[in-house]
Amino acid sequence: MGKWIAAVLVLCFANVSIAKGPNDVCAQDRETLCGKVERGEGRVLKCMMENKDKLSADCKAKFEKMKDHAMEMKDACHEDHEKFCANASGGKGRKMKCMMEHKDELSADCRAQMENMKDARKKMRKGN
Repeated sequence: MGKWIAAVLVLCFANVSIAKGPNDVCAQDRETLCGKVERGEGRVLKCMMENKDKLSADCKAKFEKMKDHAMEMKDACHEDHEKFCANASGGKGRKMKCMMEHKDELSADCRAQMENMKDARKKMRKGN
């Protein structure tokens, strides 16, 4: 998986997978598989992805859904990313931060996909 798609997934799950509400279908998996992993810089997400074969069906479905959204966003934003953020160093959300800094300059399709991703994150936080 490329660094750009990984950055998108980290953004997707940054608040979603850490939230421990009643609708968090990954809470038990995260605790069991990655409970000792230090939070930050996508380490918990990386752990979850490394253990994807061990995830519960609901959590796997959540990951797949967000991965699909991330791929759509990656496809729509590829040219914008290359134009504005190809030289942004990876890690700590720098690539996504760069894209957000250029949001007014991005193509309409890219902006729409970023908005779709934002909506998907909100729905996931609510357990939809």
